[in-house]
Amino acid sequence: MTLLNGFLENPVWGLPIVIYPFLSGLVAGSFVVASLSHLFGMEKFKPLAKLAAIVSFAMLILAAQAPLADALQPSRAIWELYFRDHFPYSPLGMFIIIWSLYIILMLFEMYYLFRISNIKRAEGDSGLRGKLAGIFTLGNKDLSEKAEKRDNKALKIIAGSGIALAFLFHGYVGFLFGAIKARPLWSNPLIPVLFITSAIVSGIALMGLLYVIAFSYFSDKNKVNLDTLSELNKFLLLMIGFDIFFDLIEWLYSVRSYAPKDIYEGWHSVFSAGGGGVLSFNYHFMQMTLGLIVPGILLLSKKVRNSKAWTVIISAMVLIGVWAMRFNTVIGAQLQTKIGQGTVLFNIPVLGYDGYITGIGLFALGIFLMFVFGYFLGWEDRPELTPELAKGNKNKEAL
Repeated sequence: MTLLNGFLENPVWGLPIVIYPFLSGLVAGSFVVASLSHLFGMEKFKPLAKLAAIVSFAMLILAAQAPLADALQPSRAIWELYFRDHFPYSPLGMFIIIWSLYIILMLFEMYYLFRISNIKRAEGDSGLRGKLAGIFTLGNKDLSEKAEKRDNKALKIIAGSGIALAFLFHGYVGFLFGAIKARPLWSNPLIPVLFITSAIVSGIALMGLLYVIAFSYFSDKNKVNLDTLSELNKFLLLMIGFDIFFDLIEWLYSVRSYAPKDIYEGWHSVFSAGGGGVLSFNYHFMQMTLGLIVPGILLLSKKVRNSKAWTVIISAMVLIGVWAMRFNTVIGAQLQTKIGQGTVLFNIPVLGYDGYITGIGLFALGIFLMFVFGYFLGWEDRPELTPELAKGNKNKEAL
């Protein structure tokens, strides 16, 4: 296989653009988890609601930073995206509208979700956290049952709107790639659907990982509830099934009978193991086997679904697989050459705007934001506020 000289043809979109759909997928997936208890009344997911909302909000802020890291003049972003007449002609113009609406919706959700806990923190903490909590209440300190019902009703409306917006937000990322006809491996109407299903898979996996770690090692009030863990893993298994189904449909593009010549040749030159594809290991092992098939088989076991250790392992495998899927989609299509034979050479630098250090910095910023939001807002309820423990407390009082 001949590798073209990097000066002749290079991938235009590098590592930050791989990170962008990965982060936006975590936004959509974790928001779906956060909405399960509000919209569908699934009480077992209630302990996850605040943690999932914090993760979703942090990843939403961070997702916009990845394209900025890739931009040569990020200082012009505000002017270009908000004040130039792009809509509806520019894909990024559409993105900034959807992203801004999502930010507004998440601010409303955070307000109603944390209002009661902020009131109680403001009353019991005279420090910085208490003062900020008082500000976050926006002067509404009503703790009545009627006010709580109002909050729950608002959260239902927000959750319903937010799930639709989450699908639009991440599905639109897939649409951006699918609409680019110049790249045969992107010109695929399935890409938005694949992005949405893998987004939900990654969000569930991240929440399973954080739920076990946070409630096992960073909480002195609550513990991991095995019923919640089991339900979360069942949901993950279901979405893995959908993801594998759509991946198999996409795989048909590698079959000569179903694919045009340019797509068939491009798929085999990049992803085919038999054809020496440069990303064959990344696709067949990292994305499909490690990221989907093995976790799906393991999750068929009830013992595995109830295990904290296995949840951490499986969640990590799934996140690696989804990362591989994003890499294969963004980079893989650009490796199909336009002006010669073989595939395009792609190297990720250590330094630079599209290097490893930038990628590590973005993920580090995401972890930092989650810790900041978790510290000032509180990511867990008091034990008596969780349904299972509240029932246990009432039984103790009766005795």
